[in-house]
Amino acid sequence: MGVFENVDPETKARLVRVWEKMSELDRDFFVDQVALALSIWGSDETGRDFVAKILSRMMEEGSHNLSDFGLYVETVMSDVKGRHDKIKKAGLIIDDYRMKNALSSVPHKDIGL
Repeated sequence: MGVFENVDPETKARLVRVWEKMSELDRDFFVDQVALALSIWGSDETGRDFVAKILSRMMEEGSHNLSDFGLYVETVMSDVKGRHDKIKKAGLIIDDYRMKNALSSVPHKDIGL
């Protein structure tokens, strides 16, 4: 099963549009946060499913920068079974990463998206 198999086509299209508008630096921040998360959760199907759920949640809530990924990590806690300790651990480590890189603590959103 593919990581985005359960993600609807409009959400996938929106992810692509958001990615295309991001700066190279924000893309790097996004990739780094996902890599940190997967290093803790595991890059198996469950870990990749967590990433897909977070990205879907980000699009649902109107985020327009994938570098916000770390702000949404713990939002999957209520949607998933197991690995809650690893989700919290990833959240803490990614929070540290975000602080070290002076990333916003508020999601990038436009009203009315």
